[in-house]
Amino acid sequence: MQRTFCLVLNLVMLLALGMPVSAQEQGRAAALALAYDEMVAAQAALQRADEARQSGVEPLPEERRGTVSASGRRRTRLSDEYWERQHQLDKDFELARRRLDEATTRWNELR
Repeated sequence: MQRTFCLVLNLVMLLALGMPVSAQEQGRAAALALAYDEMVAAQAALQRADEARQSGVEPLPEERRGTVSASGRRRTRLSDEYWERQHQLDKDFELARRRLDEATTRWNELR
């Protein structure tokens, strides 16, 4: 991360001093900056998905179904909606993790 910052800072200083900078160097710096921004955004998305998954473990009131057993005891079970919600939270987390992995790979390839 610091290396990207230094590369971009060096490019800005060269431009400010009026020194010639190749289009290739400008393009590389721009691609690195873009890849870094994507990596930071993906990390934040993963953090949000993890927090949502952790806070979503507890069933919502409407996700419990009351049943009566043969012995007459009252029990509850979790509804299909609860399991669908858990599946979606896990799926969102996995997608965010993959997005971060891809962004990190892209950034490392450009460094």
